[in-house]
Amino acid sequence: MRLGFLLSIVLAVHNTVDATVVTGRRSASNATILTPDFVEFVQEIVDADQIQGLTMAVVYKNEPAELGAWGIKSENGTNMTTDAFLSASLGIVIDDFAHGRNTTPLPAGLSTLTWKTKVADILPNDWNLMDPWASQKANLIDILSHVSGLSRNDYSYKRNYSVSDVTRNLRNLRPTFELREQWQYTNQMYMVGAHVVSTLSGVRFVDFVNNRIFKPLSMGSSTYSINAAIQTGRFTDTWTSFGRSIPHWNVEEFVDLMAGPAGVISSVEDLVLHYCIFDLRFNQALWIRVFLNGGIDPTTNVTIIPSAAFDAVTSAHSIADPGTSAQSSTEVYGLGWARLSYEGHDVILHNGGAPGVTSLIVAAVEDGIGIVVLVNADAKDESALNIILKVAEKAFGSANSSSTPPANPSIVSRSTLPRHAGVAPRADSPGTPSSLDLAGTYYSAGYGAAVLCNMQSSCPSCQSVLDDFRAVNKSLSSNSTDLFASWDSPWVAHAQFTHTNTSQYLIYLGTVYPEGYGKNTTPFSTLEPATIAQFVVENEKVVGFGFNDTVDSDLTQGGSVEETSQVWFVKQA
Repeated sequence: MRLGFLLSIVLAVHNTVDATVVTGRRSASNATILTPDFVEFVQEIVDADQIQGLTMAVVYKNEPAELGAWGIKSENGTNMTTDAFLSASLGIVIDDFAHGRNTTPLPAGLSTLTWKTKVADILPNDWNLMDPWASQKANLIDILSHVSGLSRNDYSYKRNYSVSDVTRNLRNLRPTFELREQWQYTNQMYMVGAHVVSTLSGVRFVDFVNNRIFKPLSMGSSTYSINAAIQTGRFTDTWTSFGRSIPHWNVEEFVDLMAGPAGVISSVEDLVLHYCIFDLRFNQALWIRVFLNGGIDPTTNVTIIPSAAFDAVTSAHSIADPGTSAQSSTEVYGLGWARLSYEGHDVILHNGGAPGVTSLIVAAVEDGIGIVVLVNADAKDESALNIILKVAEKAFGSANSSSTPPANPSIVSRSTLPRHAGVAPRADSPGTPSSLDLAGTYYSAGYGAAVLCNMQSSCPSCQSVLDDFRAVNKSLSSNSTDLFASWDSPWVAHAQFTHTNTSQYLIYLGTVYPEGYGKNTTPFSTLEPATIAQFVVENEKVVGFGFNDTVDSDLTQGGSVEETSQVWFVKQA
């Protein structure tokens, strides 16, 4: 998850305080939101949704924040405690060039830098899309408001890719819509954004964020380095949605790759306020208070986010969800923040997730209130949303309690964590590949090579993959028609193709843990259905297979499987 302006996943880091259920810099007896009944309400959600640990904050523009923590932060049973960014960085870079503070020159041929500067002019050696018109015309607003024409393709990039590699690989990915035709959330465009910041500033993106945002705001618990976070002793463990402990997702080796769309390790305290232990003052503002004050640190009156950047990031540039209801308006999208009216209140929000973590941040700027919910388990968007709605009910007298999410489904479906295309069946193709040996190597220019193994595969790499799957499924037999593969992605490590009919296989993606993880050594996996692969056979020969990254695509109308598939793999051997 990108968080706020910088759009990054938040993993909870926690400082030690006395209370473990609800506390704050307000006492519980003086709490406006985190009252005993609210504490009980959240505890019921934590119990019902198998959440190991959750922290939250309700921050006010001019008053002390309320902080709460539920559950544990490690397998050892340590209680959770109350401690829990690209568009803003790009806005700062643009402001630097506008006021002569830049330390590097603009690329050749550019005289000014604005939000409407073409990406091709900034990254002429790396940027090139399959659609020539989009490649030439796409600007910074287009890629950060998710109207580039490309969908997620989250499984196309590898763990060892650089942001330059990701940018160069975009030319191999088929667009699903034309430029500016359709909003589609795309992590890779925020990787491109991080590449832009690094190119124009002359420093690593993570260093730019640290020097221009974290340090000025004394956000000491915020970092992109998982090693640094672990060394503090305050980093939480992470869990699946069904309660199994899993390794920390954002390992050091791909911090630079994922820093644009994901990877900020922070806390509710850094996102809300800096608690000065020595003099018990609560007025050193951090990220959310800066946000509630239009980009200005209210304590020092120093501008952290230039006003032009603040306006650009929070203003509508595209329509994320055209639906409306009695409670909420059409949902529009800025540069990382979604915006809508919920029961008459102007609300800006952003949610995010990665394996083992979920976050949701909502700010009603005109009302002077912000809410942060951090969960150390994945796919808990609705749990976080229910808590946010309960806060709205208490703060604004909302008639709708948290039992029913708002009508706009995209509020809980937009997350850094890859969302799958669905499993709608497609028209069948000629041939009967289920009776043939589909095992072998397949290649896609955008996704690289994929080696599919069947139960009879004997090569060492396939044997290793099969051993992993046998560990979690003892019932696998030698005559199984399923196919198995390793998948080199920051998000998943394994894939399983399960036969559904003549030419179609349901692809499951996730990670297999043959020896369990943590204290529980029982094997398990996070595999879940992702999309439908359709194999093509001609003259009793397997030609390849195709699948779609998104169900709603201009590509799916008519034509052959190769022509209508967003991703096409050719059989090599």
